[in-house]
Amino acid sequence: MSEPEAGAPRFPLLIGETHGREPVPLPGLPAGVIAVTVPRVTRTVDDLPDVRVPRDRKGRVNTREVDLVAAAPVNGYAPPPGLSTRDLIKVLTTGDHKRWATIEGDFGDRAWDVAVALIQCGAVTLRCRVERAVHFAPRLWRLTEIWEDVHEDKLDELRGRPDALALHAELLEAMAQVPQLANERELLAATPPGRTLQVPASSTSGTGDWRVYEIAVRAACFWWPAHDSPQPITAKALAGNALRNTKSAWTASRRQAFANLIGRPFDRAVEETDTELRIRGPLQWRVGSVVADAAACRPWLGLPARGLRVLGMIDCDADGIVLVENEDAFQQVCKIPEIVDHWLCIWGAGYATDGLVEFLRTMTPLPVAAWQDLDAHGIRIIHNLTERIERHVTPVGMDVELYRAGPKYKQEPSKLEKNRELASELAMEGPLALRELAAEIAANGGEGCEHETLYAQVLPTLSAQLNEVLVQQPDR
Repeated sequence: MSEPEAGAPRFPLLIGETHGREPVPLPGLPAGVIAVTVPRVTRTVDDLPDVRVPRDRKGRVNTREVDLVAAAPVNGYAPPPGLSTRDLIKVLTTGDHKRWATIEGDFGDRAWDVAVALIQCGAVTLRCRVERAVHFAPRLWRLTEIWEDVHEDKLDELRGRPDALALHAELLEAMAQVPQLANERELLAATPPGRTLQVPASSTSGTGDWRVYEIAVRAACFWWPAHDSPQPITAKALAGNALRNTKSAWTASRRQAFANLIGRPFDRAVEETDTELRIRGPLQWRVGSVVADAAACRPWLGLPARGLRVLGMIDCDADGIVLVENEDAFQQVCKIPEIVDHWLCIWGAGYATDGLVEFLRTMTPLPVAAWQDLDAHGIRIIHNLTERIERHVTPVGMDVELYRAGPKYKQEPSKLEKNRELASELAMEGPLALRELAAEIAANGGEGCEHETLYAQVLPTLSAQLNEVLVQQPDR
């Protein structure tokens, strides 16, 4: 496989506030601010969120309401210069939203100027009514998801912490009981507090935010002694024991700092209800103050599906993206250096989440390949994904001969019939590259073959198949 070319594309903002929106031309907008449509969220037939641009019955974009957002990508939490601590606390205590009348009460004659500065730095979106496609009037503001993710930690920091020396000593004492944190403890001991507490420069946590660091350390001090217990550690139990509050949010920053500190993905360390995307390959990203490396994380980088919405800056040198349907197969692919050195490998637990779809849209023009089960639903996943990201997805390890030779898994008669019907439909309307396979599945009464049973046939040739995907790209 070829080495990444010099000047490989960079993706400066993964997902911002423009998801599911279109620009709306409005006169008189300040520099650095654009107006976009308010997204309409519905559910797909697979019960997945579908974010779309609102339109009227004639298909025209509905512009009776808009959001004012930052015109340029923003790199995480960066308050506007000149905003006082008192004002910043007012911003961060927004809650779900603040009405414009409340904002005017908080900031008086400065309300509009403060709002513009906050929009420009990616802190808030401002919902406005639009009249005659010309005049707009503010209604309310919301924190952007980037700021919402870190607002609790920043509020703690702004409101002041307990005695710095006492807190520093408390963390050192807690880590002294955990051998696995000995190196981290040495780093902290060598970083005495001044007027404020400082995260050690070489901290394994990867964060520069003290509150995020403190939470990660406390959680790790609880997790290490308890992780071998037969009783599972849930995300809420970890929060309750380490933070004394089961309702404390495991934000993307906190999750990743904790995962970095213990050296394993969050969803392997604790049990939780959220679905994680698992990523391995040449990609680095920054969420809040935390940096993570999908090439260095072992065995992968885990991220909650919703977490993709709050990522800041991303750097990717991958030649392409390969999606793997099942967890065990994903782990096998992650063991192949010639793949993970050049491809971004992703597991998303079956049908694509909204976050994964937007991730793939953002990573255009990287080619997308997929290795799914050889059954009706595996084909449907690729069909669904192709439509939602609006570009081609190349199947690998999914040809008819593999299906014919592979063992078929057991299914109830009623499910077999439904899968036969779905395969028949996909043989006519599914992805062209998979219609022959869909027809074969239909001819076999809906029987399917799980790709975990095909390792011996597929894994030795998977790198070559992905190379062929690159060769077929029109710009190569």
